[in-house]
Amino acid sequence: MKLHLECVPCYIRQALDAAKMATKDEKLQKQILRESIIAASEFDIDSSGFILQAKIKKVMGKILPATDPYREVKEKYNRIVLDLEDDIKKIIRDSKDPFETSLRIALAGNIIDFGPNANLNSKILKNAIKKSLSQRLDNKKIKLLKENIDNAKRILFIGDNAGEIVLDKIFIEKLTKEKITYVVRGGYALNDATMQDAKMVGMTDTVRVITTGLDMPAAILPLCSKDFL
Repeated sequence: MKLHLECVPCYIRQALDAAKMATKDEKLQKQILRESIIAASEFDIDSSGFILQAKIKKVMGKILPATDPYREVKEKYNRIVLDLEDDIKKIIRDSKDPFETSLRIALAGNIIDFGPNANLNSKILKNAIKKSLSQRLDNKKIKLLKENIDNAKRILFIGDNAGEIVLDKIFIEKLTKEKITYVVRGGYALNDATMQDAKMVGMTDTVRVITTGLDMPAAILPLCSKDFL
């Protein structure tokens, strides 16, 4: 991902938000903010934004080792979606096209992010699912996707956010699970799902799960683990 100038202050804000979630010590918060600004100022502006995110994250890791500031909220989001799992599966069972319905519900998971929807609750998620189920989609593309999935020998399914991983699992359960490998991040990266989330929601009991080997919200191939490649 190319680094745009507007991204830099956003990454600094993310660092401060993470610091506030990780510690109530204002001195440590200020130290993380200060060193994040320094790291950003020394970064090659023509490089990848994900690399800058990783560098800023290392600042926090140096000051607060072994801390995942998003752990608590990720577990909260996982629980919110898990609590709706039975209801969601009933919607899929009762639908005329379980594949399309499970796909639409999986798409609704994109609202789970620590931006404008930071206060996600079951009502917000239910409304997102309802909207996704009625949204106009290209039926030809849905059919083509199903054909490609059916004909594929192997599928690498790269996950995104915690919470959303539950909807991914529900979608995957409608497919041939033996040919699917699900991918999570190699370490905490914002609200992205990690192996800990995969175990919490039962994804590891559903399909093979591996990591990118990276603790950033991206899969930069030259940096990824051999297992992922």
